[in-house]
Formats: sequence, C-alpha cells, structure tokens
Amino acid sequence: MLDSVSQSVVESELNSHGIYASTTNGVSMEPLFRTGRDVVILEVPKGELKKYDVALYKSNRGAYTLHRVIGVRNDEYLIRGDNTYRIEHIRKDRIIAVLTEFNRKGKKYSVNDRWYMLYARIWNFIYPVRYFLRLPRRIASKIYHKLIK
Repeated sequence: MLDSVSQSVVESELNSHGIYASTTNGVSMEPLFRTGRDVVILEVPKGELKKYDVALYKSNRGAYTLHRVIGVRNDEYLIRGDNTYRIEHIRKDRIIAVLTEFNRKGKKYSVNDRWYMLYARIWNFIYPVRYFLRLPRRIASKIYHKLIK
C-alpha cells in the first residue's frame, strides 16, 4: 500500500502528469519494499499489464494497494502481494498505475533491470515452497491468538 495520502492527490497527479512517486506502507510487498524506506515511481499504464508487473489499484474499501500481477485473464488480473498468500481478482478497469522504477537508499532500480526481473520470476516461482514453509508459523499464530482471547 502507499503511504496514507488523499485519494485526490494520487489520481490528480496521475491524471495531470501521468506519474506519481510515494513511499510504501505495509508488509504485503516485502521483501521487495519496506515501509517508509523505498520510494516507488508509478505511471499510468500504456496498454495491458503483463505477468510480473506491479499494479496500483483501489481496493473495495478505497485504499490504494500495490501488488504483483501473477496472471492475466480476459477482463481481470490475478494479483497477489509478494508477502501474501491470497489471490485477488481485480478488474482491469480498476488498475490506476503500474510500477516503473523504485528508489532504495538513493539508488534507482528499473523494472526492466534484469536482476529485478529475475527476482520477480524466482519469488513467484517459489511461492508454493514459501507457503508451506510459513504454514507452521501461521498455525501457531492462530493458536496463540485463540488462547489470548
């Protein structure tokens, strides 16, 4: 997710300039992005997104969410955060922007950089392994929270 900014600012910048920069907020795209550390550069999409693109869309609650496209269908994208396990079905008309580059510790990284593209493919490929490695932790967390309540 993007840092808390008003809806009008994001969409106004994208409509008038075609580009928007912001720090990120939340853990759903870790380890790629860390809250408050990384600046993402987003642009209005020029055509249809493809697998591994990182899309900005507005959630049903109106919050801006930045997640990775893991599949493309006729009228929707299958999207999941790098650090999440739930696939979202997002209509193509709900996509507001797409990641073009990000800045970390003063260094720019393009989404066209071969190391970034390799990261995106490997991280997506090992999803099933990550899911099962984290399963015991998720179960323990659920048990812990039930005991606390």
